Amino acid sequence: MFDTPLDRQVHSLAGIFQAATLVDGLAKTGEVDSQALQTAVETILNLNPTSYADLFKSSDHFKPGLKTLKDALARHGKGVSREVLQYAMAIIAVQGKLSKQTELMDTLSSELDRAVDQHQYFDDFLHESVLAATARCYENSVSKLNFRIRVTGNPAYLQNPKIAEKVRTLLLFGIRCALLWRQAGGRRWQFMLQRQKIQNQAQHLLADIS
Repeated sequence: MFDTPLDRQVHSLAGIFQAATLVDGLAKTGEVDSQALQTAVETILNLNPTSYADLFKSSDHFKPGLKTLKDALARHGKGVSREVLQYAMAIIAVQGKLSKQTELMDTLSSELDRAVDQHQYFDDFLHESVLAATARCYENSVSKLNFRIRVTGNPAYLQNPKIAEKVRTLLLFGIRCALLWRQAGGRRWQFMLQRQKIQNQAQHLLADIS
């Protein structure tokens, strides 16, 4: 399943689009699927994966992202909201900018170690202290960049501290996947020149899940 760079790129892109979709839904409804959120936190806190398969253990958990990716690459991006597309592209852009900031990357690394410690203590990826820790990872690194990801939605939800922590956690998950995408050889120009190839692979993976 992860034999080729394309396989690894598509799984990573699915993670990016899943993060974007979950952020959009959370900002508008105040709700997020608990399994999807757990998948995000697990991916963030797996700091020393042995392979891509170690990070993407179950393609089924990335089914929403694969579907959104496939739909986004279809003609005119039919069925995918403008906000989701904006978040996905912003996540990729932010990861590229963050990777060039050595101090912020060092800060992120230290904060991730603390978040791992929180999970080891509470043994629950969805414990409020673990989510607070993953949100701090984002807040103390990504949020320091001049380029920000602007999330729009219901102000009543976005101003809720617990929901804001989940939004930051999901964005960090997307950034983690963007890093994996680049490490697999992913580049933005591929959205133009290899659009059909990526879409077909996403469709193939969805068919395998179904």
